[in-house]
Amino acid sequence: MSVRCNLCGCEEFRDMGNRKNCICTKCGSYERTRVMKLFLDAHSHLEGASIFHLAPERGLFAHLSKIAGEYVTGDIDLERYSHIPAIQRVDLCDPETFRNLGRFDLIIHSHVIEHVPCNYTAVLINLHRLLKPGGIHMFAMPIYGSAFEEDLREMSEAEKERRFGQYDHCRKFSPVDLDRTLGAIFPIPHEYNLLDHFSESTLDEANIPSIARQGYTGHSVFRIPDVALRL
Repeated sequence: MSVRCNLCGCEEFRDMGNRKNCICTKCGSYERTRVMKLFLDAHSHLEGASIFHLAPERGLFAHLSKIAGEYVTGDIDLERYSHIPAIQRVDLCDPETFRNLGRFDLIIHSHVIEHVPCNYTAVLINLHRLLKPGGIHMFAMPIYGSAFEEDLREMSEAEKERRFGQYDHCRKFSPVDLDRTLGAIFPIPHEYNLLDHFSESTLDEANIPSIARQGYTGHSVFRIPDVALRL
């Protein structure tokens, strides 16, 4: 069986730290990005949908811009995404942001929530309320360690990297207490298992390693329907 990126078709992958052959050398997709594509393919009704994509990845941008009827991209750092046409400046800590965005069938973001220096619960709720009836909120975030940790105070980049794994993060989620953090906002499955949705051969072909298939990790992809807001 050939292994290829399900976003761009590339068959070559490179290492990232101790993760072997995980990043597509052509479009830069990670394991979680390719899992998102698998779930997007399972939602055929998204053809012609209105989509809001935060921090747009190259591979997902190429795919979503083709299938969307309306496609809005956004990030707070526009220079980083100068290659994305018409990307909007979006400050997730500013309530005015959410009043001007519109409504969407799909809201999608990957490893964004750990960056926002404000109440992440409010951010997720405000994003979720932008969904149209029947819409889907799809996202991933870092999940590791023995407990949730957050600190919104000013600190050095070195301290942020030590505590949260990256110089520009201000929180990390843990599988140990995920039911009391993310699970207090949205109903999430007690267990995460991609084999409930895809065959082993499908996951193998998309280069999804075993560590990304079972148990909550930073590779896990959440799909929250519009009606599933607890608060």
